[in-house]
Amino acid sequence: MTRSALLHRVADERGWVLVSATILTLIMLSIGLVAAGLIDNTNRRVREQRERETSLNVDEGVLYAQSLVLQTAWPSSAGTNPITGQPQYYPPTCTTADSANVHCPNAASLAAANAGGSNAIFTNIDAQAKVTWTTKVRDNGGSLATAYDPLLADNAQAGCAKPLNFPSDACTYDANGDRELWVQSQAFVRGKPRNVVARLRLEQLAESIPQTAVVAGAVSITNSGNHGGTPIIDATTSQVVVRCSDAADKDCANYEAGQIVPRNPIPDTTTPPLMSAEQLQRFKQRAIMDGKYYPGCPTSPYDLSGKVVWVEGCTSPPNLTSKVPTTACGPTKPPGLDPDCVNSATSPGILIWHCGLADMAGGWTYRGLLYVANNSDGTCAPSLPAKGTNPPTCSSQPATQPEDAITTNGGFGVWGAVAVDGNACLKLGSNGVQVSYDASIFGAVQSYGTVGLVQNTWRELDPKAGV
Repeated sequence: MTRSALLHRVADERGWVLVSATILTLIMLSIGLVAAGLIDNTNRRVREQRERETSLNVDEGVLYAQSLVLQTAWPSSAGTNPITGQPQYYPPTCTTADSANVHCPNAASLAAANAGGSNAIFTNIDAQAKVTWTTKVRDNGGSLATAYDPLLADNAQAGCAKPLNFPSDACTYDANGDRELWVQSQAFVRGKPRNVVARLRLEQLAESIPQTAVVAGAVSITNSGNHGGTPIIDATTSQVVVRCSDAADKDCANYEAGQIVPRNPIPDTTTPPLMSAEQLQRFKQRAIMDGKYYPGCPTSPYDLSGKVVWVEGCTSPPNLTSKVPTTACGPTKPPGLDPDCVNSATSPGILIWHCGLADMAGGWTYRGLLYVANNSDGTCAPSLPAKGTNPPTCSSQPATQPEDAITTNGGFGVWGAVAVDGNACLKLGSNGVQVSYDASIFGAVQSYGTVGLVQNTWRELDPKAGV
């Protein structure tokens, strides 16, 4: 090939190299764009999945935050709490903006988006913005008795009283009294909704306390005689214990032969209080939650029935003769007791007189444990110190003395047990506190524990259903 021909071939522009290079470049670019799109789509799906998981976590957190609120303020009625003045029923809904409501979870403690800092439970990137939630508390009765239907949750329920000026027909308290409620919670995290529901139960704790018929600092039965052979205190299968050292001394145990059976009082100066300070606090909390707390002396209608009734700081007790609502004791009532009972044979209670003086007047029988704490936990007001002398004594005079913690007369009786803490006197007046011991009442000594999930009731709802 001549030199001129070679030069001509090199200068020829009819080749396909540029076209091939362009096509290959376009193919590679397309593959890159597709790969980038796939990666971006995967990242977006991962982010959405992470946001949905965070939304579920927050939603469950809200549910359990509501359970903690229920633990301290169980909605037991359509009335108001005598201590706080707050309603005992819950609002139709709680939202992120309702943290000031004592019945609602605290938004600031849940998600960082609402806390403005690191004090919240959920602080990851997804919980730092655009987090809202709503809860509903509903009784498990009526159309919600067997299962929770969010479309029926706001309907009226038979047997559920609607509070005055309540903006909804929904039943937002434990109307059927079974200590179980539905709680629905819905959370939105960055626009991703989750919606769960569960039935929650308020657990009861069986409290262990000494099972003694009567225990006090000292005892005085001011009524002479044995009323035809009927004992004033029938402690059969148990005993009467006094904290004074000489039960033969009338200042320690004042009684006549036959008034206390089956044996004489037993002196024991080391006998501790019936309940610890922690137990007393749990029972006080239950009484408050049940609406059975008297801040002062009982008032009309003088209803002392219930599993736990707490009387705080009563210094001038009212005359309760024929004023206390009662029901028939039933055929199993021991002889000698009034046939009209507070509580029932099968459902005894605890009446805790925390500070001050308990004056029980006749015409009725208390079924359960009558307990005067006498400031054994040290929480009474300074004006209400523990009663009693050192050593413990009881006057034989019927009139109330400074050392008396309980005085009785007029046919009042206890079917169960009586306990007085400290050195105070238990004074039994006209007809006595006809105490008939029954150990079965101690099975009802129960405080409230935690609010827990009822097994197999948790489920996820349609994300936007019923809220």
